[in-house]
Amino acid sequence: MENNRLNSEVGNMVLTMKVSPKRIRPPIAVEVVDLQNLARLVLNRGEPDGLFWYFPVDGEKILGSLFLIPYWRGSLPLFCYTRLPPEVEPKAFLAYRSIGQEECFFTNSGDDPRYVYGAIMEIESPPDFLLKSLKNKTVNREFKPIMTKAKDVTVLIRTLLILSEDSSSPPIWSFRQDGYSIFGIIAPVFDYYDANALPVFLYVETKEEPRAGFLRYFTEQGREVTSFVDSIGEMKYFYARIVRLSHMPLWTAPSAAEGRRGSKGVKQHS
Repeated sequence: MENNRLNSEVGNMVLTMKVSPKRIRPPIAVEVVDLQNLARLVLNRGEPDGLFWYFPVDGEKILGSLFLIPYWRGSLPLFCYTRLPPEVEPKAFLAYRSIGQEECFFTNSGDDPRYVYGAIMEIESPPDFLLKSLKNKTVNREFKPIMTKAKDVTVLIRTLLILSEDSSSPPIWSFRQDGYSIFGIIAPVFDYYDANALPVFLYVETKEEPRAGFLRYFTEQGREVTSFVDSIGEMKYFYARIVRLSHMPLWTAPSAAEGRRGSKGVKQHS
């Protein structure tokens, strides 16, 4: 009993040291291309945790949300944000829906059941950990995920099927790099030796831009069928949401030896 009490006290001391305000580490800043993609990331989940930080920085309007992914010895916090146009002024909530048609807008009312809502926190003086995050867009190479090139995008979809739970799955991140479009997911391998989760960045490279916000997937007569769609329709399909980024700091370019031969895009079948 005494040993348990001492262990608990030591554990609390260590925890206190790690979360001391002077030691708060900033999240990784990930810039999303626009408001619609940010809403798709944060509010298109089984149980959306719709809380947005809104504050000015150097004359720009920043709207973002903290997004956690299992990563090495804990969770990696991403601050996913976008820069709002000067004429756009947020209200109390960001409303979003994706069934039938995709739509998002700011509103002061949250009573329409067709939408899910994210609350807007208007911050006059943003905390230092977010300001540091926005100023630093690089990640130490040894802290980056395990880069793994997939055969084609259907491999990403199959992986998302396994990772999905409660009608929610990780997003497909999409961004431009060296003239290519990257489609990638972070697929954690849990309880890997002493790591909580081994982060594997599974990706494909293609010349093709994402043509819509979702990839629809199903199997038919022994084949896999994928297509870009603008919204979620019939529930017999599996839908993966695509979030377009201006910059992905976790990306590590393939080596020259690896090359880009065999890069395949999204094959659509009607």
